[in-house]
Amino acid sequence: MQFQYVPYIWPLITSAFISLTLGIYALVRRRNAKGAVSFILCMLVVTIWSAANALEISGSDLSTKLFWANIQYFAYCYSPVTLLALCMQFTGYDKWVKNKKVLWLALLPTIIIMLVWTDGYHGLIRYDIHLDYSGVFPIIAKKYGPVFFLHAMYSYLLNISAAVLLIRGVFLKNTVYRKQAVALLAGLSLIIIPNILYVSGLGPVQRFDITPLFFGPAGLIIAWGIFRFKLFDLVPLARDTVIEIMDAGVMVLDLQNRVLDINPAFEKIIGLRAAGIASTGIEEVCANIPELAQACLNRNITQTEFSIHSKEYLKVYELLLSPLVDSRGMHIGRLVISYEITEKKLAQQEYMKQQWRLAVIEERQRMARDMHDNLGQILGFINLQAQGIRQELANAGVGITSQKLDKLVDVTQSAHNEIREYIRSGRSLAAMEKDFISALNREILTFEEQAELKVRLDIPMGFTGEELEPNARVHVLNILKEALNNITKHAEALNVKIRFTFEQEQLCAVVEDDGKGFDISPSNLTDRNQFGISIMRERAATIGAKINIESAAGQGSRIALQVPLKKGEKNTHEINAGR
Repeated sequence: MQFQYVPYIWPLITSAFISLTLGIYALVRRRNAKGAVSFILCMLVVTIWSAANALEISGSDLSTKLFWANIQYFAYCYSPVTLLALCMQFTGYDKWVKNKKVLWLALLPTIIIMLVWTDGYHGLIRYDIHLDYSGVFPIIAKKYGPVFFLHAMYSYLLNISAAVLLIRGVFLKNTVYRKQAVALLAGLSLIIIPNILYVSGLGPVQRFDITPLFFGPAGLIIAWGIFRFKLFDLVPLARDTVIEIMDAGVMVLDLQNRVLDINPAFEKIIGLRAAGIASTGIEEVCANIPELAQACLNRNITQTEFSIHSKEYLKVYELLLSPLVDSRGMHIGRLVISYEITEKKLAQQEYMKQQWRLAVIEERQRMARDMHDNLGQILGFINLQAQGIRQELANAGVGITSQKLDKLVDVTQSAHNEIREYIRSGRSLAAMEKDFISALNREILTFEEQAELKVRLDIPMGFTGEELEPNARVHVLNILKEALNNITKHAEALNVKIRFTFEQEQLCAVVEDDGKGFDISPSNLTDRNQFGISIMRERAATIGAKINIESAAGQGSRIALQVPLKKGEKNTHEINAGR
């Protein structure tokens, strides 16, 4: 091979160096990224094109120039295939690349290359090949055979297909990848347009193919789109067939909480089109749905709910938020997915109503049983006493009769109080169905009026009682009421405190007083105390709760109740002290 120095080779060498550097960088630093292989192959073929073109220009004889011209055909033929593969991966047609179906596109280029190297025998690609010495340096002059034009048409068809995919990504897609698509389209244009001008004879420099000069700038633009906008980290895999048709809303946020992309389902939720909100802050995009905006801004939230109210309807959505990371594990944004759960919430509410009705029925049955067992005994005693009085009056036993009358009055008053208590309990149940806290406050108010004491109530912020199963709410309220009744009747306390806390997905309710206390040993308990404690323990066992009673003479008493939370509830409450 014979060569001569031609200054025009330096722009080509520079372009080849840039392309090779970009390819090596992608191979070393980004080879695991989606689309990286296609990009590396693109840089390889254009490096070959630029370098071989420089060697062709510097060749001083026909055989040298023709050899390097034939080498360039590897780039001529395969560069459209690699560019199309790159664009297909970017625009959602990557399954063709993954399944290696794209290799069929390389069949004709491979045949063309074989014909190029055997051109001297058939002239299907070029014929009448000779050197033209009319310019500054000699160049290859030739005429094109019929297969060359087939090759040209095929190559331009692939390039145009790639351009159409990118144009579709720029103007018809949902904005998130618009900048990346523009970068790819600009890089592709820098390759296609100069080549068209050269082949058609309309180039600015006659006799000289300027296409390789633009490979370096084109590679820089494409690489800028890849690394600056993280083209392959956020590549929309099968986006048209999955994301676009999903019933769930999908939104992509960057690290600055700007909306990069939304699918049609999310457009319906927020009432905005994707084309009008590119790179807009989430606060502005979701100005009409502050719950949604606040959830997206809070990086500690991974799952929550929000609702949209209007005059015509109420819609409830579940929101799932997860981080987006690149191939190196770096945090690059957040993925937001929203599902409508209105029907699910309505079904849950209906289920809770049914559970509540069952709890009320159960409690009323228990009350009826207690009235039968307790009040029935009392009334039976009254009946017996009345019969005794009647007999005593008949026998004129006035003194004895007076004592029995006093006893009868006491028992009758007790029965009356029992009846009033059962009636009040029934009203408390009805009130609790609407508001557990209000029902609790009524019990506390009744206690305060009877005992002439103030109760300090500490509850977690946001606690409503809905965290408990309906049946559990009934029994918890009644246990607390029984504890307050015991304080009224026996404690002689000066201070009373009720405290709610959340510990390990349990509600802890504690009732404390500084009264005279009592010995909790069964042998030292009165019948009434024994009965009240038994009732509280029975209620706790019914709802799977644990109850611990602590007391000693002169040291007050403490009743601690641990109640399992409703399934799915989590400890997200903060303590708000004082009432």
